Amino acid sequence: MLKTIAFAIFLGFASTSYAIDGVTILLSEEGGAYSEFAIDLGNILTQSNSNRLAIKIIALNKFSPDDLPRNTNSQILIAVGSSAMLALAQKPPAMPVLNVLVPQSSYVKAVKQNSRLLDSRRFSAVFVDQSWARQFGLIRVSLPAHPRVGILLGKESIDIIPGLQSAAKESDITLNIETISEDAELLSALRKLLSISDAVLAVPDARIYNRNNISSILLTSYRQQIPLFGFSASYVKAGALAAIYSLPNQISQQVAEIIANIPASGNLPAPQFPKYFSITINPQVARSLNIGIAPEPELQYKLKHLTEHAQ
Repeated sequence: MLKTIAFAIFLGFASTSYAIDGVTILLSEEGGAYSEFAIDLGNILTQSNSNRLAIKIIALNKFSPDDLPRNTNSQILIAVGSSAMLALAQKPPAMPVLNVLVPQSSYVKAVKQNSRLLDSRRFSAVFVDQSWARQFGLIRVSLPAHPRVGILLGKESIDIIPGLQSAAKESDITLNIETISEDAELLSALRKLLSISDAVLAVPDARIYNRNNISSILLTSYRQQIPLFGFSASYVKAGALAAIYSLPNQISQQVAEIIANIPASGNLPAPQFPKYFSITINPQVARSLNIGIAPEPELQYKLKHLTEHAQ
């Protein structure tokens, strides 16, 4: 079981004049991806050796404000997961807070609900989900040009529609969206979507994509010969054609770079999507659907080229 841990490491900050001497990592829960991120971040930071830096790792269920340093100058707090983020959003500490492994929608909601208390320069994030542009880009490099993409949403997620539409237009994708209010509407809405789409993009909407529904969604899509693009490797293993996602060690690399480049003001960069990402494909599903999808390294290269060209 994870306990509060404090240890000294050495870190070089050649590119910043903000002399950080302490990092507190607050985990939403022990184990899994959260602890993996914390360990990876510590390992990355130990690779440098110019400045002494104290790191403390604390699980939320063991956390109290007394665990934070009294002198908050030159300190940063990393909140890992939505529960840790929400706990700090309601009563933010004096030090900067960088939230990681949180969905963009959860961060935006937390900021709106606590807008009087929060400033993105002191309460920022590295999201766990990929940008819509990157997800549509994966579909573009996997399927023929100008694909029609279907997205199924619960009524609670309708606020993301403008962002989806804008990204689809920029990616030269025809977007079809169906929304449902009740679980009983799911399969009929999905079948309607499949009849007018070349692919379905799964989004992290818990009403739609949960353990009760995912098998039916994948099976129905497969029977209609329409590929589904997921947002984790587990979706590919379950039957999605491909997925793009960021691993804890990729997020930790990005966070280490952010820490090393905090300016003298101590202000954090704007909330951002993952910089590093992985792609996984399911060759068996591709063969069954008669889709000649490229190998994962080639998709990575094509997606990077497509993104750079769009810029």
